Amino acid sequence: MKKSKMFWGVLFIALAVLLIVTQLGLVNIHMSIWTLLLTVFFGVSALSSLLHKRATGFLFSIAFLIIIYDEPLGLEAITPWTVLIAALLASIGCHILFPASKKHTHYAQDIQDKKTVKDGHVDIKESFGSCIRYIDSQNMEDITITNRAGMMKIYFDQADIKGQEINCYLYMSCAMLELYIPKTWKVKNCTDSVLSYIDMEMFDHNIVEHTMILKGKINLSEVKIIYV
Repeated sequence: MKKSKMFWGVLFIALAVLLIVTQLGLVNIHMSIWTLLLTVFFGVSALSSLLHKRATGFLFSIAFLIIIYDEPLGLEAITPWTVLIAALLASIGCHILFPASKKHTHYAQDIQDKKTVKDGHVDIKESFGSCIRYIDSQNMEDITITNRAGMMKIYFDQADIKGQEINCYLYMSCAMLELYIPKTWKVKNCTDSVLSYIDMEMFDHNIVEHTMILKGKINLSEVKIIYV
């Protein structure tokens, strides 16, 4: 079992026990259980994002913590929308100043979950963890990626598409995704995104062989398109 999933599993079991003893009056905590749960969730998310240098995840986690504690902090005047918009703008600024590198990021070496996928219908899922997938299908028909509070790297440089276009369905919440795409593939963004950032490198429209159409729903997440 991956250490990250073990951590989240133990954390949620501990929170379940804390919820029961709090409701039974065995432990007196001067905050609602939902405030406690959200504090732990966004606190861990901020720490994880900081360790993995994920600007979007870190900024939005801090923004939600500010919203949760806006009254004791005296920040009611700027919550929630001002804080969320500020987090979004700061995230965009960070990506402009520190664009994605085509090389493997240093923390890729720490990811243990690495697999090769050869199916025509690519379906990849990740929750509260990290993984790397190498797509080796020479006849891809569609792609579905589900990522809940995880970090994923997916390489398509050894893959091929059955037709001229392929739909890539993204379902993401509080997550990070890096797609490594061949230089001859055009990427079209048709996703329904909320407070998310999609970073696409410049593309040479004179060498288009295939088109990948991004669809689905992206919430509080970050997607990087890197050409290789």
